[in-house]
Amino acid sequence: MMKFMSDKKRVEIDTVDKRLLMELLRDSRVSLRRLAEEMNVSPATLHNRLLRLMQEGVIKGFITLLDYTKLGYSLTSIIMAKVDGKHLVEFEKEISNYDNVIAVYDIVGEYDVAIVAKFRSVEDLDTFLKNLLKNPKVERTHTSIVLNVVKEDPRIRVI
Repeated sequence: MMKFMSDKKRVEIDTVDKRLLMELLRDSRVSLRRLAEEMNVSPATLHNRLLRLMQEGVIKGFITLLDYTKLGYSLTSIIMAKVDGKHLVEFEKEISNYDNVIAVYDIVGEYDVAIVAKFRSVEDLDTFLKNLLKNPKVERTHTSIVLNVVKEDPRIRVI
């Protein structure tokens, strides 16, 4: 009998870790010294917590959230792709390297991959799709264009 297990283990966090994570999500430039004072813990404790969360992969990195429309990327698309199963992982890695692609999801259903990408124009999207369809791993696609962004934020509240 074969067992399939995920290589992603759940990391246990306490209230100090949760508070630290929420503050970093709010502003990743927050001073650990100031935060330690507010939380009534030592700066060394917070520093060690931060290092542990990074080592365990809870914190993957620190990024700046941008308003892409102000940089000219006013078109967001959701592209569903049906991919030859033998090449699924390879295709997902390839498509993840495209500059315009902000998310790639391995999904279940009629399609195998959901791709979220941003473009400056319909012409840029058209070029992207035509190149995508030239890929022999791709069997078919279905594309939706986002009309209005109601919410777009990778952060969730850590409970």
